[in-house]
Amino acid sequence: MKNKENILWGILLILIGILFLGNNLDWWSINIFFDGWWTLFIILPSIRGLFDKEGYSWSIVTLILGILMLLACNNIIKWNVIWKILLPIMIIVIGVSLILGNNKKEKKVINKNAKDYVAVFSGIDEKIKAIVSDLRTIAIFGGIELDLSKSKIDKDIVINAVTIFGGIDIKIPDNVNIVINGLPIFGGVEKRSLASKDTKINIYLNYICIFGGIDIL
Repeated sequence: MKNKENILWGILLILIGILFLGNNLDWWSINIFFDGWWTLFIILPSIRGLFDKEGYSWSIVTLILGILMLLACNNIIKWNVIWKILLPIMIIVIGVSLILGNNKKEKKVINKNAKDYVAVFSGIDEKIKAIVSDLRTIAIFGGIELDLSKSKIDKDIVINAVTIFGGIDIKIPDNVNIVINGLPIFGGVEKRSLASKDTKINIYLNYICIFGGIDIL
């Protein structure tokens, strides 16, 4: 799944590879492993998440966590101070999210007869022409691409999506809105599809992203 997170990690890995290559060939001598360097894998995605409309509040929490861990690695603060600071901040952020979330549309519960798409260390690529039930998608170290763009949707549907180190792409028709509710943990949803203003049909997306991403196309 080609999204901004993939590009960010791709550029980071290319730079690390070039630095390793130069060190191994004696072109230069650069030590990239400063104390707490691994916290960048928390800080960088969190900074990226601040620009997403969905889940930016949790990006604030993870960014603060990454910065506190970096400071602890460099003996600027003690490790036991992290939870003393982070726990109250988490409570505050959750409270603010609940207040700001009051204007969101109601979260819909998925139907018991929902169709399942599960990709574990694998991939699924399917074009769906007719939707007869809600959808449940789970991608764990895998990818799922569902093309609903040619589907005739004449009533509201619910899609539950879970990604853990995986990605889900969902192409939706132009005549539907998408209502997003979920929990991003080092991941999130990127919405690129724009519905017409006069449509009254909704797709309700309930998601959990853990080191993963969902693209709405």
